[in-house]
Amino acid sequence: MSMARTPPRALVRTTVSEQTYEDIKERIIDQTLPPGARLNIDALARELSVSSTPIREALARLEREQLVSLELYAGYSVAPPPQPEYLEGLLEFRILWEGHCALIGAPKKRPETLRALEQSYKKMRAIKRLGTKYREYRKFTDEDARFHQAIIDSAENPAMSKIYAGLHIILLQSRLYLTRSATGAPSELVLGEHERILEAFVAGDGEAAQAAIASHLEGGRSRLKRAVTG
Repeated sequence: MSMARTPPRALVRTTVSEQTYEDIKERIIDQTLPPGARLNIDALARELSVSSTPIREALARLEREQLVSLELYAGYSVAPPPQPEYLEGLLEFRILWEGHCALIGAPKKRPETLRALEQSYKKMRAIKRLGTKYREYRKFTDEDARFHQAIIDSAENPAMSKIYAGLHIILLQSRLYLTRSATGAPSELVLGEHERILEAFVAGDGEAAQAAIASHLEGGRSRLKRAVTG
């Protein structure tokens, strides 16, 4: 199997396993490795100049994130992107779940919650260009994921935090429509929605936080529909 080369990354302190995972994930989301492509462990090891061990570790991790599939006797392949209906259902689910956590968590005004929300919001606000490649827009989506995880964590329910983190919601959205719509600067509308959530948490107003989250995610549902229908 031959894969198109991507530009070299800047040198960073990371493990071989982590770098291998990031390389394969980037190619899947950018569709250098398209849906359905077979992932031969030996070929990937040669392509990335690593042993088979980090390849196996990366593929197992990517399977948990629903980016690859493992079939008996057939091995690994790139999983198909989620259907728009599935993501729309997730957004409806998130309105209930995140709203519930905000209603409980915002009145607590936990310093770690406020700090996490503010840091992620500021980092999203500082990004001037999203781009259309995963390597470019992941800084925004990573902070978006941290922002929403902080909302869940604010309820101080470890079970809910763990389950939510395991859904990899923002990553799934990236596969379906961020690659189609992320071009210029982050939307002021989206940033404003995050700002209103942050303000409600700072004020300790659970009902306002719940309403702001519902408005943000309903907006996300509308943006999703526009993105997938062109």
